[in-house]
Amino acid sequence: LPMRAIRSRLLLVAWEIWKERNARIFQHAHAMVEALLAKIKGEAAIWCLAGAQQS
Repeated sequence: LPMRAIRSRLLLVAWEIWKERNARIFQHAHAMVEALLAKIKGEAAIWCLAGAQQS
């Protein structure tokens, strides 16, 4: 993978973890790890369809 694609994926993972952290702190919602991973995979697929890793 090109370095830009790797950075894009790392940003996506960090963003999803940050959103989960905020949900836990502010909404007292706790997602299972498997659910978080599924969410990351789904978002990654959407980013790929949008062309996030092609630049």
